[in-house]
Amino acid sequence: MASHEVTRATYRLWRMLADTVDETVDCDVTYATISRSTGLGRHTVELALMAMSTLDELPALRAHQEQLHHLDMSRLRAIESALAMADRAYFPELDARLTRYLTATRPNQPLPSPKAIRQRIKALLDELDASLATDEEDPELPSTTYSMKIHDNGTADLFARFDVPTAAAIDARVRALAKERKIGHAAAHALLLTGEDAGVKVHLNLYRAHDVAEAPVHLPRAGWLNPERAAEWLAKVSTVRDLDAAAETSTGAYQTPALLEALIEGRDGVCRYPGCSVAAQFCDNDHMLNHADGGTTSAGNLVNLCRHHHNLKTAGHIRYVLDAVTGHVIWLLPNGIWVEDLPEGPLAADSRRWVQTFVQRRDARNQRARQAAQARKRARDELLEQTRDTADEGGDAAGGGEDEGDVACPWSADLLTEPDTDPQAEGHAQEADGPDEPVGVGE
Repeated sequence: MASHEVTRATYRLWRMLADTVDETVDCDVTYATISRSTGLGRHTVELALMAMSTLDELPALRAHQEQLHHLDMSRLRAIESALAMADRAYFPELDARLTRYLTATRPNQPLPSPKAIRQRIKALLDELDASLATDEEDPELPSTTYSMKIHDNGTADLFARFDVPTAAAIDARVRALAKERKIGHAAAHALLLTGEDAGVKVHLNLYRAHDVAEAPVHLPRAGWLNPERAAEWLAKVSTVRDLDAAAETSTGAYQTPALLEALIEGRDGVCRYPGCSVAAQFCDNDHMLNHADGGTTSAGNLVNLCRHHHNLKTAGHIRYVLDAVTGHVIWLLPNGIWVEDLPEGPLAADSRRWVQTFVQRRDARNQRARQAAQARKRARDELLEQTRDTADEGGDAAGGGEDEGDVACPWSADLLTEPDTDPQAEGHAQEADGPDEPVGVGE
């Protein structure tokens, strides 16, 4: 059965199960009943039913899903988990935007991954609801923890929890040290903790629009930062580079200059093979037209590919064409079909439009809040003036009239809204958060 048919059948099954749920029956009984009839675990059942319930609150997206059956359960669960913190008052706006986001605009355009969907919803909530801090950890979990567990076999586990930006910085340092010393990550981590790292240096790129006042800040792997964390990390910046200039950089050298590499990573975000989520920092810079064949080292001829997909391209199993203007990649697959992949990084055109819209809507919201506050003050002043006039005319000396708290509030609740001669060794891990061991940066 084709994957689309599996997705359709799975959705229809859960749709039927969700529609037969009796809301007067205890949820544990419902979960147990469905679990017994399907053979699925209680947790799986609960997550699926919650996903269907959230979809019911997004009528446009549900109608789109029931027409195309394009969203599998992992994506529907991603939508539900990301929207759990959202005020239902914003659901009509979120429904419209998510439907647009999950509607293909070009033939053979792949769906965003569950991770990308969660990040997009987070960005939408940051834009719409100023009362949320979407990058905070679950309040039921401690913000930072540290522990060690010693085993009988002479080994021990170290566990620590940090906020994502701090963890990303630590991980970058471990990987840099491992690459420099040609050792494993665990050994590098031990050297780092024991102070034997010999001053290894790492560079973390923060991305921020320079032509948009107070634009949000993006840290790779951590995503868009809230204002407080953005200020914290901007204070650590030692060098500011203009990536607009990098867009015009072209060299005949094989190695990618650091400025250009930062631009490509900021545009791509992840490996550009459709559906691959390996972070750009762990990918190789691949020349679309091989360097040996005259291909330049430039933004219009480079894309990020993880080692596995880089090897497939080098071996000639897959090919692609890069649109230098939009950053879109058209993949030509062995079975004769083609797939279009869109960039996901903070410098991608879609992200740039979001930054502009985010700031415009935030400023408009702030302006409305200011106007509402000014209107409330005018109303209070007018009330006080009326009170004084009444007193002067012999009215209630104590002030009379309405209490200040009874004045109608005019507040508007609307918010914004070198050539590739030999394929490189395969087998490095394809985790979205990076390979288990260091990989090279070049091709």
